[in-house]
Amino acid sequence: MFDKGMSNEQFNSHLETLAKLIEASAKTVAEAAQIVRDAKIDTTAEKHVDAALTFAAENLALPEVRVEKGNS
Repeated sequence: MFDKGMSNEQFNSHLETLAKLIEASAKTVAEAAQIVRDAKIDTTAEKHVDAALTFAAENLALPEVRVEKGNS
């Protein structure tokens, strides 16, 4: 539907993979924190839009407007 982003299912899968990596390799809290920091995606090169609304969806719902001729 949108051109960017991740579904909840994809996000949950990513978190589970990260949790398994931490369980398998981290021996200390500091090591666990470093694994999480290393897994972050660098977003500095991404184009960010400051607009409050975006119309990137393919199937936007538009209201139906009807105008009736009055008896004036």
